Amino acid sequence: MRIKKAAALILIRDTNKGVEVCMLKRVDSSRFAAGAYVFPGGAIEEQDKMFCLSMGQPEDQTSKIAAIRETLEEANILSAILPSSQRINEQQRAQLNAGKVSFQSLIQDCDLQLKLDDVLFYDHWITPEGAPIRFDTHFYLAKATSEDEVMHDDSETDASCWALPSSLLELHDNNEIKLMPVTHVQLKRLANINSVDELFKKALQKKEIKPTLPVLNFNSDGKPTSVSIQLEEGLVEYPTFRK
Repeated sequence: MRIKKAAALILIRDTNKGVEVCMLKRVDSSRFAAGAYVFPGGAIEEQDKMFCLSMGQPEDQTSKIAAIRETLEEANILSAILPSSQRINEQQRAQLNAGKVSFQSLIQDCDLQLKLDDVLFYDHWITPEGAPIRFDTHFYLAKATSEDEVMHDDSETDASCWALPSSLLELHDNNEIKLMPVTHVQLKRLANINSVDELFKKALQKKEIKPTLPVLNFNSDGKPTSVSIQLEEGLVEYPTFRK
């Protein structure tokens, strides 16, 4: 099975209650993570590569552009841009989501400039063998502000919020929301952070980010029952995600 390259953006901001994270709920009909709360993200597209090359950036920066684009498409937030009075409106976003304009042309037409250095490589996960859909996903961090309002697209996602990681984990524990194991792990880490700057400082201290490789466990009937994940915190096991 071909593994799709993907990128996700963990968009965070400081509040008087603590660090909040931008989350979206995938529609129940989704082929992947149906009904789950996730970070904005998706598959890397050819347009991301072309945009990257046009900026004179090395090809390994393509996934950053994909993460920024997906966050605009899914959450209506454009992160990592130089200060500007220009904004992308809802009609322009709809054209982007419909494939009528490219992300590159939209950025250029609005006279905006991406600041890829403001997007920090944070984690790397590969969907386990045996899963129906597999992704090789780079996770990135980006800072948001109190003015950044999340708005789901009502296509791939049908709910959205800014929330404290601890609140999301509590809702999950009470079976009020669904989380994929990778999202649960990231939220547990974020719940221990006191500020955005603290998180960025810790992330910058990482010398090497190796891919996390979850392993599916099967019962005697050959059905997956759980997933084992070797983390820097130790070995953890989660039940397999159910729709």
